[in-house]
Amino acid sequence: MIFRIGKDHWLEGVQRVPLPPRGAMRVRRYVVEHFTGGADGDGDTDGDHVKDAYSAVDAMRDRGLSAHVVIDRDGTVIQCVAFNQKAWHAGPSRWRDPGDGKIYSSAAKQGGNDCAIGIEIANAGSDLGALTWARKQKGFQSFRGRHRNGGPVMEWECFPAPQMEAVTAVTLALVKRYNLDDVTGHDCIASWRKDDPGPAFPMRELREACGFKGLPEVFRQ
Repeated sequence: MIFRIGKDHWLEGVQRVPLPPRGAMRVRRYVVEHFTGGADGDGDTDGDHVKDAYSAVDAMRDRGLSAHVVIDRDGTVIQCVAFNQKAWHAGPSRWRDPGDGKIYSSAAKQGGNDCAIGIEIANAGSDLGALTWARKQKGFQSFRGRHRNGGPVMEWECFPAPQMEAVTAVTLALVKRYNLDDVTGHDCIASWRKDDPGPAFPMRELREACGFKGLPEVFRQ
């Protein structure tokens, strides 16, 4: 699976469901992987238990949030924001440049949404309401484990192979096109408030496929 990014900064051959951008992103430094989590696809638990990528896009639109790309369990890729525009996905966060060691903080308007590309991956995480829905879906798999950042042993939904194939291909295309410096998780740049994409996500393997070694650095508040 190979994805190409056009001159307009949109993936070629994927579905487009635009969400409002938040201004020009002149410098792109890293990719942040997320899971949608929650019962409605973006972290809420209002009881509807709709967990596909389209519901995630609708939920983000309703809440004034956005991600550049959303990837469903079957590998369907939806792009919502062009890669030269900011999306609203990272929030308060910190990231260190692996090259020079400089820390970039969203508080200083140097990191997060200002220079990170966000990928939302349809997945229940450890949310009990969402897991109740997800367990009924064909091919569902999960494991019990503790998050890298601590906390209790919990059940986490696993990421299906077709989905991870698409996640890897999209992330690799981004790293190559924009010469990115890192691939990380929301639970690394904002560990004090986020647990996505979580312990079921094959972060080490994804990073290796994109030319990076080991696990990304975790920042505490």
